[in-house]
Amino acid sequence: MKQVRLFAIAGIVLCCLSTPCLSADVTGRAFISSSLGSFMFMSDEYMNGNALDSGTRPRLYGEAGFGYVFKPYLAATMTAGFGWEAYSFDDDRVVTVAPVTVGAEYRLWTGKYVPRAGAGIGLYHWSVLQDRRVLKDAVTREELKRSDFGGYMLAGVDYFALPNIAVSLDLVGHHIFSEDEDAFPSGYSLNDDMLMLKASVKYYFSSQEKGL
Repeated sequence: MKQVRLFAIAGIVLCCLSTPCLSADVTGRAFISSSLGSFMFMSDEYMNGNALDSGTRPRLYGEAGFGYVFKPYLAATMTAGFGWEAYSFDDDRVVTVAPVTVGAEYRLWTGKYVPRAGAGIGLYHWSVLQDRRVLKDAVTREELKRSDFGGYMLAGVDYFALPNIAVSLDLVGHHIFSEDEDAFPSGYSLNDDMLMLKASVKYYFSSQEKGL
């Protein structure tokens, strides 16, 4: 009986490892994605709380995306997201970020597991809020919110649960060109680095299929 169970389990594992590999080449297909994760600021001491003798409390980050796979090893992507991070000394003070990015991904191979590396550019809208109101610099009275350009690098992997559905895990590093010491001499005036971890579900489709 134990041998039968062992062979059954082995057969299921082999099917899981082999079947998607025959059909996970999504070249010529577009995809939509939905992501959930978290992030933290790294470099600016006001963003990460060090200058305020505080730590930060990562909160949720959500994202929607669209892409197209031109070749087995090359895809173009576009994303729009929103997230926030709180401070340990005061949960009512938060930093929000809403990036819109475009980029390219290099896909190592086709199969059930597809490692990926990517890079791109983005526009990052950020703000610092206290009790849901935008804070102002103590000297210039400029509101602590801006839309700044930046870029990102990504490393991740796709797992094809079905031929047209993949679950992804990505580690993304963002750099935001937000330095402005003239407008914000009291703080929040440096370039920002942001580290993000997110999990996604992707649905691949072809615009040439019937009904689309």
